Amino acid sequence: MKKRTWIFAGFLAGLIFFIASWIGSINFLMGGTIHSGDLIDQYISFFAYFQHTLLHDFSSISFSFSNGLGGNTAGNWGYYLLSPFNFIALLFPTKFLPQALYIIILLKVMVASASFCWMSKKLHHLADPWAISLAVAYALSSYVITYIGNLMWLDAIAFLPLLVVFVTQLSKGRFSFPYILLLAITIVANYYTAFMVCLFLVGFFIYQSYLNYSNWKNLLRNSLYFSIASLTAGALAAFSIAPTAFNLLENKLNYSLASPNISFFHVWQELPATMLFYTRSWQLPLLFVGTITLILTISFFFNRSIPIKVRLASLLFSLFTASGLLNGKLYILWHASQPPQLFPYRFVFLITFIMVFFASYQLANHNSKADLKISTACFLFFLAFYFFRSRKLLFLNAAACFLALLIALISLALVILYYTKKINPWIPAAFLILEMFLSATIFWNNIKQPSTNITNYTAQTQTFINQLPKTAKDQRLAKSFLLNNDRGESYTFNYRGAEVFSSNNDPKISDFYSLLGLPGYGYFYFYSTSTQLTDALFDIKTFITTTRLTDSIVGFKNYGLRNDLKKNKVWYKDKYNTAYQCNTFPLAFAGYKANNLKLAIKQPLENQTKVLNALTGSKQVYFSKPISAQITSTNLVVKKDKNQLNYQSKKAILSTLTFTYKAKPNSVGYIVLDNNQLYTTQISKLTVNNQEICLMPITYQPIGVYVPKSGKVTLKIKLKKEISKGSLLNPELYLLNKQALNKTISNAQNNRLKLSKWTNNQIEGTVNIKQGQSLITTIPYTSGWKAFSDGKPVKIVKTLNRFIALDLPKGKHKVTLKHTMPGLKLGIIISILGLISVVTEYWVLKKNREK
Repeated sequence: MKKRTWIFAGFLAGLIFFIASWIGSINFLMGGTIHSGDLIDQYISFFAYFQHTLLHDFSSISFSFSNGLGGNTAGNWGYYLLSPFNFIALLFPTKFLPQALYIIILLKVMVASASFCWMSKKLHHLADPWAISLAVAYALSSYVITYIGNLMWLDAIAFLPLLVVFVTQLSKGRFSFPYILLLAITIVANYYTAFMVCLFLVGFFIYQSYLNYSNWKNLLRNSLYFSIASLTAGALAAFSIAPTAFNLLENKLNYSLASPNISFFHVWQELPATMLFYTRSWQLPLLFVGTITLILTISFFFNRSIPIKVRLASLLFSLFTASGLLNGKLYILWHASQPPQLFPYRFVFLITFIMVFFASYQLANHNSKADLKISTACFLFFLAFYFFRSRKLLFLNAAACFLALLIALISLALVILYYTKKINPWIPAAFLILEMFLSATIFWNNIKQPSTNITNYTAQTQTFINQLPKTAKDQRLAKSFLLNNDRGESYTFNYRGAEVFSSNNDPKISDFYSLLGLPGYGYFYFYSTSTQLTDALFDIKTFITTTRLTDSIVGFKNYGLRNDLKKNKVWYKDKYNTAYQCNTFPLAFAGYKANNLKLAIKQPLENQTKVLNALTGSKQVYFSKPISAQITSTNLVVKKDKNQLNYQSKKAILSTLTFTYKAKPNSVGYIVLDNNQLYTTQISKLTVNNQEICLMPITYQPIGVYVPKSGKVTLKIKLKKEISKGSLLNPELYLLNKQALNKTISNAQNNRLKLSKWTNNQIEGTVNIKQGQSLITTIPYTSGWKAFSDGKPVKIVKTLNRFIALDLPKGKHKVTLKHTMPGLKLGIIISILGLISVVTEYWVLKKNREK
């Protein structure tokens, strides 16, 4: 162990993580589920895409029709998928991806522990007990334990200690090729946390350069080394950075997110709670790395064995690293100029690192009794502030406070006994390891949620989709159910989809969905409240419904009704699921661009009518006049004001509103609901003809209904008993004129682009364009596409201000659309130059050494 302590530290952290996660029911290998972050409702589907692209269909590497209606994938690669650890996922079948991702997370935790142990031995020559225990504390910090589901952030944590060693060497005049390689890998693995690490390393280099300063000549030389090495690493990573940057400029960086409303004065008062055992909050910086670590960090700044120059410089560097906790602008800067919408203070893994780093530095230097008294007094003051202030601000219960206080006092006693040489260092080191194990176990147990059987769901759903005839899957496919709210299941099951959830999504499509009555906002759009008109528009050839109820399987959502499809032909059905055949527009057809179309926010069916007619030049009426309902209620006083219903409860008990419609038997139609009727804090249950609806309260949404032989449709809304009053749109029923819709669809089909090829990055076909028409598609407009008509380049324009269109002259044309990843060629060229730079730098340094 003397020479390979870091290996032991890595395996110990892995063992603790495995056992604690097993006890806490988040160990995928032992039947648990990680509910942290967006792992089960986003990342697993991304990894299914990762597998499919690298193993089966390389054409989707730049653009994928599983990415919502279709989208550039560069941002997803740069943010989620390029970690070197991710290649482990290629060894597992898709249904076992949860287990693969758990192994990846476990390995990152092990590498984080091993790398920190190696760093502490290399820089501080730390004794084995302390090197191991601090390494485990770093790898199992509250940040890691809380955010493990965001596995793409863990690479930076794993590699940071090694980068710090290499930067220290650079600050002393030793050029470091491992630094170039590792920094390039860190940037490629995740550009977001890499930005934070790069900013930190600049500060750390300045800090180390000040401590190691000898003369200006050496400082300038070392600074030149650091700059060259860092820029070379950036150049090596350009093959990933450049395409990602192009993608982000087109969507994520092209619209503003709301800045957080944070009271940093309160944050600093609450910080003591986040540094002590168990007392953590999702809305505060996660800074717990063990109570003994905290005591040692405090002791570092009062240790007179360490020069005052070092301690003052360390204090300034600490303030720099924690500057994101001082004001909003610095907070946003540390988050790469994009305010996080969830999971705040994402940069604080850097603060936890310097806490453990200074604790390691402290242990490498002896403490006098006078210094120990001062640091003990400071820690006791810290505890007093926590007990009398922080716990009150966070409303912490007495049991949590007592446990934190007990562990704090035991930790303080062990540190004092160790420094007075009354106990072996293994005793406090073992207690620190035990504390980290208990912290992880208790936290995961307290947030324990039912385990989702993702493996079975994936296998069963894939089996059903595989049974569909080939023609049912040659266009877009959608379904009325999903698991864990994962809007990326088109990745998982490899079909051309119509919904997506990604931080690199184009918000223009989300906005358009919302106008059509489909939930869409910012980072996602959801094909849940679709109609036969949206099916036609977006080329949804197959729609799958299920009779399984919401939560019949843990995490399962049957999120909407598509009873309007009951009269459609069926592709295939089994015990629970039915795949309906839909009549649709083609992917591309000769039509009209409709860029000046005005759509109203609260009129989804009117908007759908306008869009279909404008694109095809039709003047059809697709919906009947609204049918009003007979309204009855229990425990409510209801008043009608124009098209609004105002209600007030009589008593604090459950209240209901019932709407009964009389319509033509065996017809289909839609009831339009507003946000208030979908807002889950007011509604306890929503049913249509006794079928429960589970929807997202995003926009005005139409619900597909089938009118039975009785001619009666019943909508029932159950309000929560604490809701005393409110208002909502008077829901009306609109019957579908299927004959009119079929005429418009036939119009589009007669003018279709006759496809001869459709892959993710290339589309070919022939089309006949009439005077005044353009080639219309529902492929989202994005850079990277090039168009050719009869072999000649054609400028790409927009339809509906969002989708690809081509202005072509009258006549028959052979059309080709090709997609290449924007910025990829530029990035590859820069990476090649970076590689040449590495070879040149090595050759120059070798020549200089020989002299």
